[in-house]
Amino acid sequence: MAVLDVVVYPAEVLETSASEVTEFGSKLRNFVADMHETMHAAGGIGLAANQVGSLQRVIVINIPYDGDRYEETDSKEVWHDTPFTIINPKITKKEGKFKYQEGCLSFPDIFEVVQRAHTVTVEYQDEFGKKQEITASGLMAVCLQHEIDHIDGIVFVERMSRLKQNIVKKKLVRRGNPESSINNTGEQDVE
Repeated sequence: MAVLDVVVYPAEVLETSASEVTEFGSKLRNFVADMHETMHAAGGIGLAANQVGSLQRVIVINIPYDGDRYEETDSKEVWHDTPFTIINPKITKKEGKFKYQEGCLSFPDIFEVVQRAHTVTVEYQDEFGKKQEITASGLMAVCLQHEIDHIDGIVFVERMSRLKQNIVKKKLVRRGNPESSINNTGEQDVE
């Protein structure tokens, strides 16, 4: 396994829609393993293929159970501490509204409250091509929606008000090169 470079905004790949995966072989499984390793090394809880420069509809998620580090509840959910590989996801159902402070490995040091659906049902394939379905609420639902946005070419700042969006984008463009990337070493707190 390898730790991949995480692409940082305003790299064009972050705002480009990814293509559906049709080949489910060892090359894909190796890429997925690298994505999990990269997410873990970066300290994130989710990662989309766009964020490592690949336009495939692939996301990985692993939310550790840390008491209240990420959530306001002390209860452990079935999805805590479980690595998910989600390929070709489609949200089939959304319910309710939920506001949560999100961050993103491709937007270092930017955290903002975003409103999303409270509960989502997602159909997807695993790394072997087997069809799966998950219904999730709270943080897992937020993470699913955030990462699916990525592979649809939508960055989380686009879910902010126009004023906040412009402030964040200008701040990040001033930071450096539009095609820059970082090799994360655990300094990021949450994806």
